[in-house]
Amino acid sequence: MDGYICKTCGVQHAEGTAPPERCLICSDERQYIGWGGQQWTTLEEMKAGGYGNRLRQVEGEESLWSIDTRPRFGIGQRALLVKTATGNFLWDCISYIDGETVRQVRELGGLHGLSASHPHFYGSIIEWSHAFGGAPVYLPSADRQWTARPDDSIERYEGSREVLPGLTVVHA
Repeated sequence: MDGYICKTCGVQHAEGTAPPERCLICSDERQYIGWGGQQWTTLEEMKAGGYGNRLRQVEGEESLWSIDTRPRFGIGQRALLVKTATGNFLWDCISYIDGETVRQVRELGGLHGLSASHPHFYGSIIEWSHAFGGAPVYLPSADRQWTARPDDSIERYEGSREVLPGLTVVHA
């Protein structure tokens, strides 16, 4: 079974034998479904289509790495890998993940947790968590309705939560 990914917003939905009828994110009145109608892909299709990720250290920031997908996908999301003395944290997420990306992130110290600023940046956050041993995914309780792919790795919080020593996520 595949976790189908919306081609418009880039959010991966729960695994199934067929894509969902509609994208949970794009069906909201604040978003849109493209002129071609609802369209889906999978990680395997993206891999076959030549997608890859680019990791770059953010200029002037020793502990911050940017990860984006090429060619551009969805709404052009980018993730930020925050390196800390107690582990790495992924802020915001992207849709595409492959073995090469996992290898590069492991070389930087792996992942010890993930979160996102809002549901458009959930991407394939559960795939990322699973690739790094079920690293916890911290999502605000208030955004529960926007969880397109439920999973045991998700830990809900309200207000703020320290996710690594000295690193706190805040639901603003």
